Amino acid sequence: MERVTVNIPDNEYIVYIGSRLKKNIVNYLESCTENRNILIVTDDFFAKGYALEIVDFLEKKNFFVSIYIMQGGKFSKSFNEVLNIYGELEANNFARDSVLIALGGGVIGDLAGFVASTWYRGMNLLHIPTTLMAMVDSSIGGKVAINFRQTVNAVGNYYHPVANFMDIDFIDSLSDRDYISGLSEVIKCSFIADSEFTQYLINNRVRILDRDRVCLIFCIRRSIKIKVDHVRNDVKEGGKRLLLNYGHTLGHAIEMSTQTDKGEVFRHGEGVSLGISAALLIAQLHLGLQSEVAKSARYLLESFNLPIYFSASDYGYKRSVLIKQCMKLILKDKKRKDNKLRLILVDTLGHAEVYTDISNKLIKEAFENIIKD
Repeated sequence: MERVTVNIPDNEYIVYIGSRLKKNIVNYLESCTENRNILIVTDDFFAKGYALEIVDFLEKKNFFVSIYIMQGGKFSKSFNEVLNIYGELEANNFARDSVLIALGGGVIGDLAGFVASTWYRGMNLLHIPTTLMAMVDSSIGGKVAINFRQTVNAVGNYYHPVANFMDIDFIDSLSDRDYISGLSEVIKCSFIADSEFTQYLINNRVRILDRDRVCLIFCIRRSIKIKVDHVRNDVKEGGKRLLLNYGHTLGHAIEMSTQTDKGEVFRHGEGVSLGISAALLIAQLHLGLQSEVAKSARYLLESFNLPIYFSASDYGYKRSVLIKQCMKLILKDKKRKDNKLRLILVDTLGHAEVYTDISNKLIKEAFENIIKD
């Protein structure tokens, strides 16, 4: 089991990376708090397996454990779900020094983390991320939030766990699509901060796609360290932390504008990949990013089976209407400051900056470039 220390102002905790970590989790909880109340928030996929195994271990150590089962998917990041979990906490008399375990992907981590941050102004939170996306991104850095209507993460907080246990056995159960979606965040980290990491991804593409454990642990560890480096002195996203949103501003707009009552068209990582592809064009036109650099970046995304453009008609949309909706959502982006959009661009692979002078015309052109008829 490997350990990565997350050391930021007023918060320090350890990320544990390894295999078969259930007993390690229980041993940690014994040392974490004298309060024996634990609520596990998870979905039905884990509730009948992994969660019950943890419950069995914990009950043998005289913990009182409740399980709250929710549906996966972005629609669950809602006020209704938050209120339901509050009900569980109140009914079972949970105090601040009790523990809420977020067992699942990014949606569960964001939602359960938001609940933990607001129950009695903050209770103990422990992350057990079950997807690659959650391991390298959403469970690190302290962002917790829920969506409001079509605005992603509109209501949120900054709140850190007492520990984070990353059991890479979960990755074996991921579909190819979900696994590859998580790789987009790994690639993003390399693009904004580490050209040598980018080269590592190129050199080890086949092994990574085959889920080689050695490569996986290296990618997870390096991505976490890059994220922590950007968060450490900028917890509330006033400067360097903004760079972690590379591809997200444009990608979120695509994700939300294509989402319907029947579900999502694009996974979060797929949206990020599309957003990166659009941002590369803006960097070419606004910064003079060399076309060969942009081309190689897009090729890397494609080589990991991530999308760099799509056809609106393939998903039943009219191209002009979809682009208009994307532009509407862009103008609501939460990273605005002084009513100016803050967009992250790379001027070379391995280095990014924040720009506030990108015209709506250029952003629209970028959407037009990746959204085909």
